[in-house]
Amino acid sequence: MRRLGPAPALALALVLAGVASAQDGRLVAVSSGPVSFTVTDDDLRAASACPGCTYVVPDPGPPVVFDVLRQNPNRRYTIDALHASWTPAGALRLEARYTVTDRAESVVFLTTPWLLLGEAPTPLFTQAAVGREPRVRVTAEYRLVLFGDEPAGALATSMTHRVRENGRAVSHDLRATLPAFLTLRLVGTTASATEFTLAFDYDDDPGAYLYAVATGVPLRATGGDLTGAEISTNHPRGYTVVLRVEEVSAPAGGAGLGDRVLLQGARANGRTFASSGPTDGFEPLFDAAEYALAVTGEEPAGSHLFTVRLEAIRNP
Repeated sequence: MRRLGPAPALALALVLAGVASAQDGRLVAVSSGPVSFTVTDDDLRAASACPGCTYVVPDPGPPVVFDVLRQNPNRRYTIDALHASWTPAGALRLEARYTVTDRAESVVFLTTPWLLLGEAPTPLFTQAAVGREPRVRVTAEYRLVLFGDEPAGALATSMTHRVRENGRAVSHDLRATLPAFLTLRLVGTTASATEFTLAFDYDDDPGAYLYAVATGVPLRATGGDLTGAEISTNHPRGYTVVLRVEEVSAPAGGAGLGDRVLLQGARANGRTFASSGPTDGFEPLFDAAEYALAVTGEEPAGSHLFTVRLEAIRNP
C-alpha cells in the first residue's frame, strides 16, 4: 500500500478537521412553522383587566423543531434565541419554552422554563446539558403575554436560533393579528353596564341643603351604583365618550333638574371625553364623587333620581 507523504497527509488531516469543525454546533431545521397568533377582543379585554396574566397560544400549524449537531465532544456550544423587532417596536411580549430530546424524541434531556424573548440573545442551553449526545432535537413552544395595551393590526417578526460560538443559525417567521377594541368599564356596576344611577336625597340632612343654597356649593350625590368609570382602547385614533343625563323620578314640582347635574364642576348632560390615540391600559374617566347637583333653594324636598348613560365609540 502506498503511504501518503507529509504534504498530502497534512492536507487530508486539514480537510477532515474542517469537516468535523463544520459539524460542531450546526443547526438543521426540521420544521420551521411559520408561527401565527390570532388575538381576539375577549383576549384583550381579559388582559386589560389583568395585565400580564393573559396568554395566547399559536394558531394550529407546523411546529418549530430543529436539530443541533456536533462531532467533537470537546467543542462546547451555546444555543441562543432572539428575534427582530416587532413593528411597531416592542409591541408584543413573546415567551417560549424549549424541550431538548434525543433525535428519536424518546429521551428528554431538559425542558426550559418559559423565557421572555427579545432582540437581545437569550441563552437556551449549552452542550454540557446534553452530555456527549452527537445530535439533539429541540422543540419550541410559544405564547404571547398580553397586557391590554397592544396595538391593532397585523404584526410580524423573524425568530432566530443560533450557535453563539460560530453564528450558525436557523430562522422562521412569527405573525400576529390583533383587533381594534374599545372597552368601557363602570366600576361598581355589572360588567356589561353602560349606565348608572345617581340619587340626591337630603331629607335627613336639611342643613347640608341649606348650606349649599347659601354658598352655591353643589350637593354631592347621596346614593348610586357607581364607583368610577374607566376606558381602554388600542385604536390608533382613540375614543370619544358622550354622557346623557335622564331624570328618572323627582318630587312633585321638582322635575327638570337634569341639566343641573354637574360632573367635575361643569354640566354633565352632553359632556364628552376623548383621546386622539390608544390608551395605556385602562385609564380613568371620572369618579362617582365628582358628580353633584346645583341647587337654588326652590327644589321640593324628597329624592331626585337620575340615570347617566354613556356612549363610547372609536374615533373615525
